[in-house]
Amino acid sequence: MTTEPDADAPLGLRERRRRETAREVSDAAIELFERKGVHGTTVDDIAQAAGISQRTFFRYYATKEHALFVEDEGFDTVMRESLQAIRGGAPIVAALESGWMRLFDEFDRRPADRARALRVRRLIHAEPSLLALALAKDAEHEDRLTDAAVDAAGADADVLMARALIAAVGTATRLAFDEWARRAEMGTPARVREIYAEVRRGLASYATQLGELPA
Repeated sequence: MTTEPDADAPLGLRERRRRETAREVSDAAIELFERKGVHGTTVDDIAQAAGISQRTFFRYYATKEHALFVEDEGFDTVMRESLQAIRGGAPIVAALESGWMRLFDEFDRRPADRARALRVRRLIHAEPSLLALALAKDAEHEDRLTDAAVDAAGADADVLMARALIAAVGTATRLAFDEWARRAEMGTPARVREIYAEVRRGLASYATQLGELPA
């Protein structure tokens, strides 16, 4: 049986340095992608800009495209806590939203994170290969959460409904970030948590329309 790391345990010095280097490589990739485009950027370009060797680059990222998606400690914590809660029998939506609410608050408090997120999202929407990778990562996370929910339910597991609930929360979350980015690009102040609440209320109000199947 695999256990998740303690979400509250402090990172060791080696792990913290590893994450710092990964972030530095990712920052170099973002700047180069913005200036030269993804196709015009090589792994050597990124490694040189980050002050590392090509061999070291591949210790952190499988491809140059993967370098855009640096590990995020806050998101990793949300995933660990959500998986633990679901495996412990917590309702799926409550387990997911508990972590996301805290992550939204942290994101809304950190200007540097918001600025970086905008740059990343611009690149994703401008480059199909980056968008495909982002969607694949989202699907991987949803698969892990669905597996946890099915394992927790045992013989009574409803795989389809578990996947539907997880996909619904994931979609609402992506919509909230997309809308935040759209408003930010327009110069309109917005908080992701408030936008998520707006999306959630809208979904709840329209849920009655799903009560009857179309003729």
